[in-house]
Amino acid sequence: MQTFEEQQIIQQAPYNIIRHPGYLGTFVMEIGAGLAIANWVILIVIAVMGVLSRIYRIQVEEEMLKTVFEEQYTVYSQKTWKLIPFMY
Repeated sequence: MQTFEEQQIIQQAPYNIIRHPGYLGTFVMEIGAGLAIANWVILIVIAVMGVLSRIYRIQVEEEMLKTVFEEQYTVYSQKTWKLIPFMY
């Protein structure tokens, strides 16, 4: 992960609600693939691995963004959800 000198925090939809919409989108696609396979074991493995990997990735990414954007990112993160509105 890297940032650029002129990079800014985007606060337009969908980023005005959740900070990591791309991770949510790929997770929904993975769950859909697991459902399409119609194998509950695979679906559970996909879901567990998806949740664990995204929690880790989001923690690392948010620490980097707090370091780069400091107070601006702290304020932004207080107004938005990480991944799922009203939950996380």
